[in-house]
Amino acid sequence: MSISSLAVGAAGSRTGAARSRATATKVARVGKLVMFYVIMTAIAFVFMVPYLLTLFAAFKPISQIFSQPAWYPPHSLYLHNFVYDFSSAGFARYLANTFFVTAALTVGQVFFSILGAFAFARLSFPGRDLIFWLFLITLMVPSAVTVIPLYTIMKEAHLLNTYWAIFLPYVFGTPYTIFLLRQFFRHIPQEMIDAARVDGASDMRVLFRIIVPLSRPAIITATLIALVFGWNNFLWPLIVTESQNHYLLTTGLANFQSNMNSQWNYALAGSVITLVPLAILFIVFQKHIIRSISITQIR
Repeated sequence: MSISSLAVGAAGSRTGAARSRATATKVARVGKLVMFYVIMTAIAFVFMVPYLLTLFAAFKPISQIFSQPAWYPPHSLYLHNFVYDFSSAGFARYLANTFFVTAALTVGQVFFSILGAFAFARLSFPGRDLIFWLFLITLMVPSAVTVIPLYTIMKEAHLLNTYWAIFLPYVFGTPYTIFLLRQFFRHIPQEMIDAARVDGASDMRVLFRIIVPLSRPAIITATLIALVFGWNNFLWPLIVTESQNHYLLTTGLANFQSNMNSQWNYALAGSVITLVPLAILFIVFQKHIIRSISITQIR
């Protein structure tokens, strides 16, 4: 056997071994990927079960809720539960109040956070960094600590049991939102801002013509955070409102459940009414929500 044939045989065996290793690596990678998706699907199913059971029960009469297992889907769409909630239980008013308060809180919080973040990121004034870090330290203060002082302020201002009392403490920005936007504003090239100032642009023009358009991902993140917080806010509206005319969905649903202990069909229909808008928000802005998660991790 010649040396060339031995070399060809050795090269072929090495090629075959390399292909075998590549195949094994590919199979292992596919196996890990399948296992990952199986585990994630199982975890997602565990988290989705309470929502599915709530959805099933919301479309059942009270007799089916107590006579059938909870995981049985409804035989038909029984809409009387939702009709009762909107017509007799006041959920139409609660829904309108929640939309109004959430919109006011979100718009105000995002607008004033943009102004604060711009001041801390791009304006120069004595003690800027010290003021910012002192402001950021308030993130460590539990929200329960500020409840009594805020309640006293609202009482002295005669704002209790009004819409103002619900969203006013949050409308002027939050430390986290200002921090998030400040970090994003600091990554915008200074050359663009200097060029605008050379052309005679004022601070507000620089902010709304250059920085805000370039910071849309961070602003969308701040908007989503404020919107979800305003929609789910429960403790503070419960403290400052007494009249049902000012109840939000969270406080109205809690009050409804305490008064209708055995009417689970109406209470669960109210839970679905509370959940559906946020579910629609997630479906519509899914890409922005995923991007916002990556932004909060990076920044």
